[in-house]
Amino acid sequence: MNRSKFFFIFFLSLGYTLTFGQDSLRLFPKISNQYNEERIQMKNYYYNPANMSDYSDFSISEFNVNYQSDKLKTYLRQMGSGDNGMSVKTNSYKKLKSNNVVWGNARYSNMTRKDLRYNENLDFERIAPYVTLDSVGGDINLENYHFAGGFAKKMKRYSFGLSGSYDAQMAYRSRDPRLRNTTSDLLLSAGINYKVYRNYQVGIFGEFNKYTQNSALSFVNAVSYPIVYQSIGFGYTNYFFNNSFKTQFEEFGYKIGGQISSKNGKDFYIIGTLSSSNNVKSVYPKNSNRYYDTSDLESKISQIEAAKFINLNNNRIGLILSYNSTIRTGEEYGYTSNSDNTEVIFKRKAYKKEHYTTSIKGLYQLSQEKYTVTAIPFLSYQEVTDRRIYPFSGQKYDSYTLGLDLDLKLEINKNQVLTFQPNYAFRNVNKAINALDTNVSSGKLEWIYDDFRILTSDITTVGAMLRYDLKIQKLPSFFVSGQWTTTRIKEKNNNFVGFSLGITF
Repeated sequence: MNRSKFFFIFFLSLGYTLTFGQDSLRLFPKISNQYNEERIQMKNYYYNPANMSDYSDFSISEFNVNYQSDKLKTYLRQMGSGDNGMSVKTNSYKKLKSNNVVWGNARYSNMTRKDLRYNENLDFERIAPYVTLDSVGGDINLENYHFAGGFAKKMKRYSFGLSGSYDAQMAYRSRDPRLRNTTSDLLLSAGINYKVYRNYQVGIFGEFNKYTQNSALSFVNAVSYPIVYQSIGFGYTNYFFNNSFKTQFEEFGYKIGGQISSKNGKDFYIIGTLSSSNNVKSVYPKNSNRYYDTSDLESKISQIEAAKFINLNNNRIGLILSYNSTIRTGEEYGYTSNSDNTEVIFKRKAYKKEHYTTSIKGLYQLSQEKYTVTAIPFLSYQEVTDRRIYPFSGQKYDSYTLGLDLDLKLEINKNQVLTFQPNYAFRNVNKAINALDTNVSSGKLEWIYDDFRILTSDITTVGAMLRYDLKIQKLPSFFVSGQWTTTRIKEKNNNFVGFSLGITF
């Protein structure tokens, strides 16, 4: 991305944010509302765009510039050792007349993803195990664009909402193997609520998603370069299409959901969703004039969440329970080229990954005139089974995670607010077993066993965020914040550091 495009997005985002600016006599009530911890924990409730009518009692806007640096010593090679770089973000929520609201956000980031190996695609968790890989890899430059917006209207008994978002990525590497990769992700959603009795309402909503990814590898050194593999998981590859340098992924998906809530979710809510998608990978072989489908990856996700909140004077108490089931099934194509044409001879199920998560989360908030204290303890249990057949190879493990997030917002004076957010989490793996097939090359075998050891390791995470907000006369309030997180895996520390500078309205 050239400089002119960057500054165009910068000033467009800034102008967009300024349009929705607002003033306040005291800074503390605005910051408490804008970064309300309860609303953050209720993010699944706002999957339904009709619920955005009650997202906030006031209009809120923000613009910020961020820098982050990852230094990972223990990491999955397909994911790289961290993203370092800058991002620019803006978001706004505006209450209009006649019970209408609009919202939107935009983001641009320019990152360097380090030490990427055994994966030459983006969005690994979305397309795995069907990635293009080689043993060399290297750092990649990654640009991301995000735009989203929506509209909601509330009437006497009905409320409805429409929203959409678009994400695009561009990745490239200036040394062999020279990667050129682009993705686009379009999502459209709509929802409607109906008030059935007093403060009780029911709602339904749905989403449509279209995703594409195009990837190509090239080599300046055409004499000596590594083999390019088309992965099918656990170190195995599609021999028929190995050394194919161009791949394409195309995915269509949908989500449907329903909810029951009271007092716009501030009393209780129950929400459930079902989603399905199918991701087709196609490969463009050398000396060919067409793409060939090599795999279909079907994902089915179901989720249910229930929450209850009560008020006791200045105390707010809540409980959130959730369950998530993700099942991914891969079907693979077999080809023959015995004749003049390359033809499909079979299509069979060959891969399956199941991931189940059950979690319970508490919320306690004490609100006073000049400070708020919020505590969010949580416990989750996960079960993962990952396997393939033809040939068979797999792994299975289960774990629980226990943690606590704290938030303290303190009014220093009328124009200054300090926010401190420490956090702690510990993941313990109960049982881990594997039946990984060793009939692969020594380099790949070492890689897949290292993956298993990382995925089944106990993890301790400690971090904190400190933020200072200041308002000067009639100017917009600005803030500066810093974040630090360390994650200990296999006796090594992975460190993350981030800084932000921004303005709020």
